[in-house]
Amino acid sequence: MVLCIIALPVFAILGIFSLKYRKLAKDSLECIFKTATFKKCESGLDDRIKSSISGIFMRFSPKAAGAVYKNYKIISWIILAVFIWSIYGASAGIYNYIQYGNCNGPSDTGFCLLDPTGAHSGISALEDNSSAIPVLPALEANDPIIGNKNAELTIIEFGCYACPYTKKAEPIVKEVLDYYEGKVNLQFKTMIIPRHNMSYQAALSAECAIEQGKYLEYHNLLFEEQESLSHLEFEYLAEKAGMNVSKFMACLNSEKYKQEVENDTSQGYAARVSGTPTFFISGQRITGPKPFRTFKTIINEELKK
Repeated sequence: MVLCIIALPVFAILGIFSLKYRKLAKDSLECIFKTATFKKCESGLDDRIKSSISGIFMRFSPKAAGAVYKNYKIISWIILAVFIWSIYGASAGIYNYIQYGNCNGPSDTGFCLLDPTGAHSGISALEDNSSAIPVLPALEANDPIIGNKNAELTIIEFGCYACPYTKKAEPIVKEVLDYYEGKVNLQFKTMIIPRHNMSYQAALSAECAIEQGKYLEYHNLLFEEQESLSHLEFEYLAEKAGMNVSKFMACLNSEKYKQEVENDTSQGYAARVSGTPTFFISGQRITGPKPFRTFKTIINEELKK
């Protein structure tokens, strides 16, 4: 009966294309039903499968075939356990993909068969701090808020202005803020990623924009011009954002907000951020540029609280 349970869905699928397998699927169903009702399975399908498997092994090794035939029931139960576990894993993966856009859930960046290219999970790796105890980040008065300051819920994002994945997440972030206008806002914390050119300098320049009340304009411009970030570009963007360029450049060149940038990065490491962007919605984490539905699922849960 054990292999009949496994055979039923296999033969049912194959039966779509062949009459032969429809008959086998019917025999599997009959065997399972009769065994479950304490009746003898008359189709003999279980014995036929047993003989067929033993015959396959006989071609290569009579000794192995004998061992399979003798331990058929034990092997059957092992195969059934693996089959059930596979069904569970596949179901969980499909559920996570529908809910979060990723087989492994909102905060996992592992391989996903439904997303083999990593389109929803790519991040820029930071140093390994997996042994640290995570400390959830907190809102800070000196970090600006994007959106309604009186919103019910604040998303904290750790991002890097020179990181392509942080840029990739920007349209989704804007979609979230537009959809939940007045209810959800965002606080962006910059993380320094040394392997990204101009990461530190871009973070400093954003802090200097806060000083002149032009943060949001400059924040957006940094991502728009990410591929051409340079010292000269920061000056040009400051002018484009309507800032006092001389004051801005003096702030940037003096590294006035070095401590602030380093503090944000340290908070990211303390929260065990392994790459950018990483989002915190209350106690829940989203890693990588996930689709809108991932944010929607978690935000709706948190707003209900």
